[in-house]
Amino acid sequence: MMKGHLEFPAIKHEVSMKDFIQAMKDENNPFGINGAGSYGMENTYQQWIAREKKNHLGIELQNGYVPATEFLYIVDGVVVGCINIRHCLNEELLRHGGHIGYSIHPSYRCQGHATMMLQEALKYCKQWDIFPVLVTCHKDNIASRKTIEKCGGQFENQCDDILRFWIGGKENERF
Repeated sequence: MMKGHLEFPAIKHEVSMKDFIQAMKDENNPFGINGAGSYGMENTYQQWIAREKKNHLGIELQNGYVPATEFLYIVDGVVVGCINIRHCLNEELLRHGGHIGYSIHPSYRCQGHATMMLQEALKYCKQWDIFPVLVTCHKDNIASRKTIEKCGGQFENQCDDILRFWIGGKENERF
């Protein structure tokens, strides 16, 4: 398996990102497309990139949104996943969404990409002093639960159908 890396969304990713989104839609995943930020809320890919830059800076945030940074997980030039790091939490994110949302392309699952992508995102959280990090998943999403636990997630509780995990719970346990 090739190791991937995180990149900010760019024009060069447009075709691959559209393929990623289509594969997620075709799968009819009951958990939705997590980690894609505001994708689909804008008319064009370029407008989405512009929106994500504003979200990163906390400018003109949509109602209920917090500042967040969007990354694409790239393997050999292909968008294999997307991950969104929220810089802070509002009440809804504290209950259900957490600091990080992510998805992996259906064709690339069960290959370790989700774990590597989350580990890379946690490095950014550390640099940005987002600590501890709340990561959540649906109670039926066993693969995501295992990914979160592999990355150090400690189960706190369940809120509705959402499992809540904290990573880096004590100052001396930073990831």
